[in-house]
Amino acid sequence: MTQHTAGSQPLPYAGIRVLDLSQGIAGPSCAGMLARQGAEVIKVEPFSGDWARLMGGGQDGITPMLVSSNLGKKAVCIDASKPAGSALILRMARQADIMIESFRPGVMEKLGLDYATVSAQNPRVLYLSVTGFGQDGPSRDLPGADSVLQAMSGMMTMNRDAEGNPRRVGMLLVDAACAIYAAQRLGSALFAREKSGRGERIDVTLLAVTAALQGLPIIDDHVHAGMPKPPVSVPSGTFRTRDGMVNLTALRDKMFFAMARVLGHPEWAEEPAYSTNQLRLEHAAEINAKIQAALLQQDNAYWVERFQQADVLCAPVLDYAAFRAHPQVVHQQLVHERHQPGMGSIPVTVLPGLDAAPAEMPAPYLGQHTAEVLHAFGLDDREIAALEAEGVILVRRTEPAEQL
Repeated sequence: MTQHTAGSQPLPYAGIRVLDLSQGIAGPSCAGMLARQGAEVIKVEPFSGDWARLMGGGQDGITPMLVSSNLGKKAVCIDASKPAGSALILRMARQADIMIESFRPGVMEKLGLDYATVSAQNPRVLYLSVTGFGQDGPSRDLPGADSVLQAMSGMMTMNRDAEGNPRRVGMLLVDAACAIYAAQRLGSALFAREKSGRGERIDVTLLAVTAALQGLPIIDDHVHAGMPKPPVSVPSGTFRTRDGMVNLTALRDKMFFAMARVLGHPEWAEEPAYSTNQLRLEHAAEINAKIQAALLQQDNAYWVERFQQADVLCAPVLDYAAFRAHPQVVHQQLVHERHQPGMGSIPVTVLPGLDAAPAEMPAPYLGQHTAEVLHAFGLDDREIAALEAEGVILVRRTEPAEQL
């Protein structure tokens, strides 16, 4: 069934068929974005399932990691290590617009599902490979993951604490960014295919993503090599209030003086050492200490309201529950309650720029749609039963469990 936006216009990828063989976060999230925009995405998994089904709790393979990346997909379970399994996937690939894989270099060649083989039978296919380090080079065969790339790319050093200890960014930021870059690249490839009529091989690596994502800090580090890196502005950071924490930034002199008035220190506007941002950088510790002392006199709500009235950049530090309840988030309907079998009601965020609320598109169980999808590719009941008997496919025959 074609999905539509609130304005009843077809979603942009309606009619596009995607074979998603990837696992984890980056590749599946990329395919998930395509599904949210109307593509038919078929998630092809081995009998062991996507490893995201094993991570972070959950039951029966329905975990937060799996659900977040696989909403709206149809799940097919095929043992590609068997010749009949790889032949079945190749048969499906003949009718696909996009094929996505996230295995180490050489794996798809061993399975007979590499780009050369697939494109020989489907010249229009867009074949996306998501790897840690790419198809060649000294790190080609190393395992790549968000944790590895955060460590080696400078991201942990950039995010060091006040004592200088490197820290990981708490979320899987590299994987999430990789999904966005990959989805953008596939969109441009679909546009190019409309003119050329031919598909192409696309490689997106976590290594390249960490470099692109950190373009600004990489330049900044080069410019300030061998010297302490100054803050962009003063203040620019997180401070405690009487009942919580706020993030406070003054980008321009006018904003700093407005902030000073709100804090009850209008005299700072007459202080020569505070007159420009460059001078304030030289007195950062002193200014930040004075700001902290003033903020401890009132609650978060008091300060946020007054700073916003004065057009000073300020926000309370919230957790996810408080963020979902924020009046602007509620007003713009950025989070919607949706039903996920095995979990019950879950908060699903919108896809930015898409004029439609998230549809009821739950993430699938392992093998949930095997028979349905294979029928759509032209296999009859006899063929499906034979493949199941030979251990080539897994067909889920039990209904998804409901959250108790």
